[in-house]
Amino acid sequence: MRGGKRTGAGRKKKPVHLKRNPVTIRLPQWMVLRLKRDGEIGYLIEEQLAKKLGDLPEDYDINS
Repeated sequence: MRGGKRTGAGRKKKPVHLKRNPVTIRLPQWMVLRLKRDGEIGYLIEEQLAKKLGDLPEDYDINS
């Protein structure tokens, strides 16, 4: 069997509370340049916020 839709195939959907939403923020140019140098901006900000907030859902994984 090749191609087509298969039952159980594909990535499983995330729970609603773990879906990511785009957020627009304004940062000074020097911060943006530094964040770009250190990696992907969104993941770096998310990681720092997760550390700061501390009380995270049990099924939250920074790498997903």
